[in-house]
Amino acid sequence: MTIEERKLTPAGQGNLQQIKLGIPVVEALNRMAEDPMGENEKLLLRILEQNKDTEYGRKYGFADIHSIEEYQKKVPVSVYDDYAGYILRMSEDGEENLITSGKVVHYNKSSGTVGNPKRIPLTEEAFQVFQKYNGPYRMGLVAKELGEDWINGRNMSIAESIAEIQHVKSGVTYGALSVKMIGEFRPYLGMSFTSPDEAIYPESETNTRYLHARFGLMDQDLTNMAANFLGFLLEVLRYMEQHWELLVNDIEQGTIDLGIKMSEEVRSSLLKKIQPMPERAQELRGIFMQGFEEPIVPKLWPHAQFLTGVGSGGFKVYADKIKEKYMGEKIARYFTGINASEGMISVPYRLNDEKSVPVPDSMFYEFLPTDADDDFSKIVTIDQLETGKEYEVIVTNLSGFYRYRMRDAVKIAGKYKNLPILEFIGRIDQTVSIMGEKTTEVALRTAAEDTAKQLGFDMIDFTVYPDVEHVPPRYTYFMEIESLPEGMKAKEIRFFLERNLAKANPSMGDKVAKGICAPTKLNILEPETYSLYRDLMIMKGIAPAQLKPVHIIRNELQRKFFFSQTEYGVELVK
Repeated sequence: MTIEERKLTPAGQGNLQQIKLGIPVVEALNRMAEDPMGENEKLLLRILEQNKDTEYGRKYGFADIHSIEEYQKKVPVSVYDDYAGYILRMSEDGEENLITSGKVVHYNKSSGTVGNPKRIPLTEEAFQVFQKYNGPYRMGLVAKELGEDWINGRNMSIAESIAEIQHVKSGVTYGALSVKMIGEFRPYLGMSFTSPDEAIYPESETNTRYLHARFGLMDQDLTNMAANFLGFLLEVLRYMEQHWELLVNDIEQGTIDLGIKMSEEVRSSLLKKIQPMPERAQELRGIFMQGFEEPIVPKLWPHAQFLTGVGSGGFKVYADKIKEKYMGEKIARYFTGINASEGMISVPYRLNDEKSVPVPDSMFYEFLPTDADDDFSKIVTIDQLETGKEYEVIVTNLSGFYRYRMRDAVKIAGKYKNLPILEFIGRIDQTVSIMGEKTTEVALRTAAEDTAKQLGFDMIDFTVYPDVEHVPPRYTYFMEIESLPEGMKAKEIRFFLERNLAKANPSMGDKVAKGICAPTKLNILEPETYSLYRDLMIMKGIAPAQLKPVHIIRNELQRKFFFSQTEYGVELVK
């Protein structure tokens, strides 16, 4: 019996449509992987031809450029400030044909939490690429690797769209790309997602952790789980572990505990959507009473087959915890590649691998070695990358940015056919250097994770503050710890942390040994600190999908928040 001959649920019908659209996209990427440089050069020349009569195109002579070499000679490497004036004229005055001839359908709001957020133009063509690789490609790749037994199940998607879409003076929408994409799909959310509309478009006071967990648990045929960033999915799973009795009782009785925060209007709306489920509650209660020593997701949802979310860079710690504690080995993982407001940079080429490959029909790629000290003569293209080396990504996109510095660093991990395999390292500016030691976020994370593993505790997350006011300067680590072994002291953790940091960055270890930098300091955070930070940022209007981990404190708001969340509001280790 073919999949079309089965009796499909509404979710199955939607999934089947996505699979049919997606398998040709997967096959096309595989074909492009045979000659990615040829495909990427064709895209560049097409972009230049389309935009030769724009103001930017005339300024740099796009009409006379017929090769990559000519392009690199005539067009300078750029940053956002090079486009800010054009974008102001486009978004405020409605001027066209300035940096792109394409129709701008949206301005992506950057994820910055201080200063003036950037407006990143998104053309119709670029938006279609986003949609193609974020939807059909994913479903096509999953179907090719896992088959289609999961097709009739719904998705526990931890997606929330709190930030509002605004409009610039020219009338075009402005806001987080994730909000726009969820909005495009809103009529079909109930068909595909377990979470109700009240959780995906919540009021500010609504306890969405409860709603995602409760409505997900109600659906025993759930087949996959998804989150923009896996940190929030981990929060929901932890909430489920801590409050399972309340959740099961509510499912059994068809009620919502009065202690769950939400407005009366929301509560009334939700109560109309639920009914008592005593059989499901009895099943859930039996599973939860067995404890959490073994991964519980396969027990709660025996048909669950895959997880979707960002699992590289600063998010790897969340992906690993979800796998180790809650999901186990059997559930596959689709790690989304490198997405940015400027375009789709990369996609996964297989399941269960956080590394990804560039997309030759999404943007033209160049790469600057991270040790090149801004010597642009060392920029290389896809075919010139060296395995094992680290590069900053430079893109020419479909929305009017040319040779644009993304400030994202990747490491070349090998090749998939002739496509380079990218391992996301982090932001170029996400480093700490108080005395020239240049400690990357990866090194900071490695030191924290190794310490937690060696000492046997569960670290929720960590943050580092470069304390240049202290004499000599030092790093101050903040850690939220869920289960500290009995008798373990903060000083012991700090000792291991110092040793692991010296291993991760020998330059820092050498400076501490010589007294150039002071030993690392450790503050233990209050429980739920990172959940609270997330909630506060959402209240300030930051879209949930833009909330990245704060592993390095960069502004006064972050500094005050994390110092206020140490036990008793004071620093513990001197």
